[in-house]
Amino acid sequence: MPKTDTKTRILDTAERLFAQKGFDAVSLRNIIASAKVNLAAVHYHFGSKLALIQAVIARRLRPINGERLAKLALARAKAGRRPVKLELVLKCLFLPLFRVLADPKAGPTFARLVGRVMGERNEGLHKFMMGELAEVIIQFGAAFENALPGLAKEEADWRSHFMAGAMAHTLCNADLLVRFTGTDADASDYESTVRRLIDFTAAGFRAKV
Repeated sequence: MPKTDTKTRILDTAERLFAQKGFDAVSLRNIIASAKVNLAAVHYHFGSKLALIQAVIARRLRPINGERLAKLALARAKAGRRPVKLELVLKCLFLPLFRVLADPKAGPTFARLVGRVMGERNEGLHKFMMGELAEVIIQFGAAFENALPGLAKEEADWRSHFMAGAMAHTLCNADLLVRFTGTDADASDYESTVRRLIDFTAAGFRAKV
């Protein structure tokens, strides 16, 4: 089997197991047994468990972040000298992420994986995530500042923090909505989810201090 196929099989298997059980609970031996590869193949393609975890996350996150930045750059180009409207900035941030959920194969696993990343106290993993998100944080932070010129930085930071929490909770815990309220969060209708999240977070950003 070609090396690229072996590498993809390792990534797919690791992603599924990490999402199901968590990063610390899954060993390389668990992964090679499920993927039906040998340990040498894992070391050849990734070198270590941490590098494999990073590759699993980067495979999903980098295309999302690339699309986020591209959408924001296009919005800025169209706006010219004017600031990009808050709702459009939020749409550029949310839409690429929630579109992944519409994929019936990758969506649920990705949502669980994000939950694992946020829930586990792994310093190496968190440092890696900050590196992956650095440019997104810089560019969108500037866009929020331009869209809300009267908002003090400390207040903007808090509201961005709350926004990130709402985004992550909605992504990772959509099943809780139907479980607790009976309202179905249809993953395929991600645009409606994004619209509601934009309305909610925009109101929070604009709330009086």
